[in-house]
Amino acid sequence: MNILSSMKYSQPAGTTPTSIDQYFPHFQPLVELSSGKVAGHEALARQRDSSGRVVSAAALFFDESYSQDWVLSADRAIRRQALATYATLPTNQFIALNISPLWVDRLVDLNVVPTLNMIDQVGIDPRRVVIEVTERSGNLENLRKLTREYQRHGIRVAIDDFGSGASQVDRIIALEPNLIKLDMDLFKAASRGGSAADIALAITSMAMRAGCQIVCEGVETQDEFDFAVECGADLVQGWIYDPAKVSPFTGLEYQQKTQTLKKQYLSRKADTFERAYRHRLEVESQARILKEWLRASDDLSHIHATMSAAAFQKLGILRFYMCDVAGTQVSPNFELSGRDVQSDAAMIGSNWSHRPYFPRLIGIRQLPLEQMVISEAYRDIRSGDMCKTYALVLNEQYVLMLDVLVTDQVLFAR
Repeated sequence: MNILSSMKYSQPAGTTPTSIDQYFPHFQPLVELSSGKVAGHEALARQRDSSGRVVSAAALFFDESYSQDWVLSADRAIRRQALATYATLPTNQFIALNISPLWVDRLVDLNVVPTLNMIDQVGIDPRRVVIEVTERSGNLENLRKLTREYQRHGIRVAIDDFGSGASQVDRIIALEPNLIKLDMDLFKAASRGGSAADIALAITSMAMRAGCQIVCEGVETQDEFDFAVECGADLVQGWIYDPAKVSPFTGLEYQQKTQTLKKQYLSRKADTFERAYRHRLEVESQARILKEWLRASDDLSHIHATMSAAAFQKLGILRFYMCDVAGTQVSPNFELSGRDVQSDAAMIGSNWSHRPYFPRLIGIRQLPLEQMVISEAYRDIRSGDMCKTYALVLNEQYVLMLDVLVTDQVLFAR
């Protein structure tokens, strides 16, 4: 029996009923960065407007003039069409379907799951299906039970719009998804830098540690493609490749384009690393000059009068200070401001041994070749700038620390 003919639904209240038959799927490719091949497609709801143009049907799912039963019926009809189309393709590409947690809460018996029935009826391998869980509403326990049922049948689960609104860390823990799709608005803001980039990189790093593949959608420009690579994306989706179209793509259309995009990324990234490395060598050279100056000085109280800040500021050095080998700060912060060196004693007595770079420094201080340890990039609380801390052993008792601006942020180094 045709699944549509067996569905019972209420007609939209107060409106002229719209035929479910006018809704249909289009397919947007998800491209695998490692190969440039189309790994799969997301099925997106479409309809024709009054002039016959194909337009998004997303508004259907937010139109309160239609009953939820009727919208659910239309949603399932689109899903079934997408699965039926995909079942005829002689490839291993996956099809990604969106399912709202609101529909999950309406299921009375998890042993009778409509999408599983559709998959069985059209004869598609469940391993070629990805279910994207959208929105953050719905009962998490119901959703957890359903995703376990999907995964038990070989279907993969993705969390869509991850990073939007409230924290969704609980969903990673509860659902154990196979894929994470970074929220499009967050991704686009992050590709322009700033704190959004810090958050996006932290989210994707966490997701990767949990064993999830990363999907970046809404990718339209080279800069956004580059940031998707920075995020560790396995799959890229967006108009930089193609919009959703009526038929799935064969899989080989984008290999040359991906190669070109990655070549441009590699060139920019390599240039960034070259500049960063040259800057690092200059900072290290200046730090060693400072080290010798400090070792020869008996009195630091007049450092502001005897030392020029110009060479340090040119390299983006914000401040320097000294700690003992236990990590406790024993000197003021010597702040490089304008042409002067200002002394700030507020941090004396603070202990920095918990910083990840400090144990590394102490661990190698006895090596015959002097080594400088550099922290990961972080955002300086006072200035809001991206910084790194350089650490160098002064002698058996003390170490020298320098907080330095990350002067080249063309791309974000993980």
